[in-house]
Amino acid sequence: MKKLFLNFSSALKFTLLTTVALMSTNISYSQDFGADLVSSYVWRGTQFGSGAHIQPYMDLGSGNLTGGVWGSFATSALGGGNELDLWVSYDFGPLALTLTNYTFPGEGGAYLEGEGLFDGDYTEVAASTSLGGVDLSAGYFTELEALYVELGISTGAIDIAVGYADDMATAWYAGGGSGLVNMSFSGSKDISITESYSLPVFGSFIINPEAETAFLVFGISF
Repeated sequence: MKKLFLNFSSALKFTLLTTVALMSTNISYSQDFGADLVSSYVWRGTQFGSGAHIQPYMDLGSGNLTGGVWGSFATSALGGGNELDLWVSYDFGPLALTLTNYTFPGEGGAYLEGEGLFDGDYTEVAASTSLGGVDLSAGYFTELEALYVELGISTGAIDIAVGYADDMATAWYAGGGSGLVNMSFSGSKDISITESYSLPVFGSFIINPEAETAFLVFGISF
């Protein structure tokens, strides 16, 4: 099978052109920003760092095209697991495609030698859709040759997601193998603070059968 490879410099050029297009005064656009505070950072069945993390985001969109930046930063200097991602997505209707560059700055925002916001080796091409109330998504890290596929359903009170990964080329999800790496059961509610404001909170019970680990995560959205 031919290896899929995407040079990030090309992806960066595309992202910058997309940003310029979104900022044009001749088109209308929408923007959003906010943050989540989570008790621990668990992504696709794997914990990054330790302790609580603040996860801010900023989005800018026009029509079906959206781009943004997302981050996760430990609330203590010893927490670790910092992340800063750039992404761009286009929604075709039945299918949405997303290109993401994942980067991992250290304390103070500094990167290790050979790494940087625009010099990462973690470019992912992803697609998502919904069929009959079932959410389907798949992401492929081009340099790492790591695949993740997730199926999600909502029962009303609980959202359930099941994720399978294959990373035989590079140990990224399943330790250099393949298997079920994520089973999550999530719920959310609003806590009334005043008559005009409610605080969104959420929680997830997450199991990674492949790694034999489990997590219970609580979060607040702002």
